[in-house]
Order: sequence, then C-alpha cells, then structure tokens
Amino acid sequence: MISCWDVGDLSAAQNGTQPRKVADWCPKGAIFSGFVVNTDPDSDAVLATAMQIGSGQRSIEILAITNRESGNPSFVSICNIATSFKPIALKGDLIAFSDDACETIVMNWRENTFALLKGSRQLLNENFQYNRCLQVVFAHRSVLVVRARCVELFPEPVLRSAEDSFTTYEPVGFHTFGWIDGVSVNRQCDPLDGTDSMATSLEDAPLSILLRTESDNPWASGVHKLEQFLLFPNPAFAEFTDAPPSDTSTNTPGPSTLPTVATPPPIAPYIFPPVRAEHTLPAVRGFLRCTDIILGPCGTALWIQPRAARTAHLTGLDVHSSDAQVLDALNPDYLHPDDAPLSGSADRTKTAEALCGAVFAGPLQKRHPELQARARKLWVQQKDNSSWTALDYDEERGRAALGSSDGTVTILDFAEAQ
Repeated sequence: MISCWDVGDLSAAQNGTQPRKVADWCPKGAIFSGFVVNTDPDSDAVLATAMQIGSGQRSIEILAITNRESGNPSFVSICNIATSFKPIALKGDLIAFSDDACETIVMNWRENTFALLKGSRQLLNENFQYNRCLQVVFAHRSVLVVRARCVELFPEPVLRSAEDSFTTYEPVGFHTFGWIDGVSVNRQCDPLDGTDSMATSLEDAPLSILLRTESDNPWASGVHKLEQFLLFPNPAFAEFTDAPPSDTSTNTPGPSTLPTVATPPPIAPYIFPPVRAEHTLPAVRGFLRCTDIILGPCGTALWIQPRAARTAHLTGLDVHSSDAQVLDALNPDYLHPDDAPLSGSADRTKTAEALCGAVFAGPLQKRHPELQARARKLWVQQKDNSSWTALDYDEERGRAALGSSDGTVTILDFAEAQ
C-alpha cells in the first residue's frame, strides 16, 4: 500500500495535533518494486511506482492526488507506462526509468515523448549482467546516470514521440569507482547567497558525489569509507550554453525498427573523471537493509550505521591466549574492538543501528571552516527486532524520515543549535 500522510508541524504535536492519513492507494494483487517522489512540488504528478499485478504484467504508474480542496483527497493514476524498468527520477513532467544493465529511458510523460540513454557494456559479461541503477540526475545540459559499477554522463536528450524515429544517446563521460554500495549526488548551492540566480548556479555549481563502496572480499576490514568526489563544470562547454541540444538523428516519418544514434557533443558539460575531495570519513561495515546515503546541496549528509557485528565463535580472537577471550567469544553480545562503532562504547545505545550525520565539503563548510568531516550519531533504533528499510532527508527544512521493517515511520525534526 502507498500512503500519504500530513505530519504538519511536529512541534505542535505536543498540543494535541497528530499526523493524519491523507490518502492511500493499493490496487488488488499489486506488488510494488520501485518508488520515486516528484522533486517539483507544483507538478500534477506526485510520485511514480513500478508495480506488477497477479497476471505478471509490469508497468510504471504515475499518481496524482485529486480533490484536495474538498477534504476527500485520493490517489489517481494519470499515466501508465508498460515497462519492466524501474522509476529512478521524477522531475516535473520528466521521468527517468532504468533496467539493471545499461539502459535508461528519459520520458516526458505528459507529451509521450522519450529518448534512450544507452550506457557502456564493458563492465558486463556473460556471467555477470547486473549493474543496478542507483540515481539519475538531471544536471546542466546533461543527464548523469549512476549505477552500481559506473557513473556515466549523457548529453541533454531531444525527446521524440513513438511515431517518429527516436534517438539513442551514448555517454560523453564515464568513470568507475568499483562496486558502489550507497551513493548520493547533489548540486552544490548556497541558499544564503542572495546574489546567486538559479540559472547561474545551475551552470556553475559542481556536482557533489558522496559514496560508500563495497568489497567482494568477505574477510575485508570492518571499516569502510565515505568518500566525496566533485564533478566540476567544464569552462570549454560555455560556448554551447545558448545552442540547442545536440540532435543528429534522421527525421524519418513513421516508426523506426532501429534507433539512430546521435553524435555526442565534442565537449562535455562536466570534467571527467571526478575529483576526490580532501577529507574521507570512516564508516562501519555491517548488514544494512537500507544502504541509502542522502547528501544535501549545502554539504550535510545522513546515512544509517549498521549495528555492531557479533563476533561469537569467529577466529578473529586469539582464543589460545587467555580464558577471558574464550568467555568473551562465547558471549553473543561481545563487541570485538575492530567492530566498534565510531563512539567506541559497548552499551545498547552505541551498538544498535543508528542514524549518523556529518558535514562534507560544500557551501556550509566554506562559510564555517571550523566544521570538520566528523560523524555524529543523531538517532538510535529503539526496537531490538526491527531494521530501518528506508531513509529520506530534507536538508532545507531540517527533517529526516526513517521507515522501519515493522511498518512504522519515524519523523525527526532537527533543533537549532543554541
């Protein structure tokens, strides 16, 4: 079931105001496998979800909320896209949906026009075809597609209807970080800078990439790293700013059995490869049902730190050195020093799953150089048998949402520092 709630002002909850359900949507026999919320609050489309009904038919449904003024709002489907791809990004009338290999479709759902972004297959082979799409960013005059094993930059596509010959775009920038476990990409901007116009900031602002990589080695160190990279705008691309998007497809009337390939512009809007930021942050390795990292445009980020690993019966301890270590190894709550969380304490509030935050390189750190990239625990999982399965973060409002495996959602509002 998809539900929409009005949580209002959480500070007013102490005065008796409680969150209320606005609407829900649950077609009979539907299984949801993907979900994305529109970043444009003024758009008719509120969200898009991938679903499969009992017959096996798969599609993407774009939903709107109607009858808001009458006091009886409800979800209604305003567009159905027959595809097995999953929705990754929704911005106004534009939706991007991808497969788990190399293809991404950008579509204007209102006008029913689209283009295909076909990524590189050099990381795929006959034994391993999995390269899940993690994020799609509509950047300046381009589209950035982030997958589990690569990051690709595509030129801004020209969208065509299905009756015309559509266009296939190839990447103009490519980089691999290895295996990405969690990632967040955001355009850096300073909301306190009143002289920064939207057009100027979009063109000149770098893209910040915060990621955590995964290892194929099960015996690797229990410590990971949160690493930040920057994609800087390409000054040489400025001359293309006023030019129309590149499109060299053949204008052949009627449907085309084979897509034409647009010649990419010789100069990309961003400089590849991404540049690594100065500071990295250690992160504990462990089991997570939610590997999301949320990076705000000012440089603050939230992520979930796994509960401390239990090392009972593992050979990481020298069980021959003392009787005490043998007893420790048989204790399921024993915390090995190598598995200690950032705070180093072994009580429950320190070993449970926790929401962590930090300030990375960005506008906020530029204004306050004393802020270092240091992780802080902000909230701890309160239930022993539950795991967080979803995370979202609104940096501007100072609000975070945590979805739990037991079906509950926790909303956190950050208080101003005194």
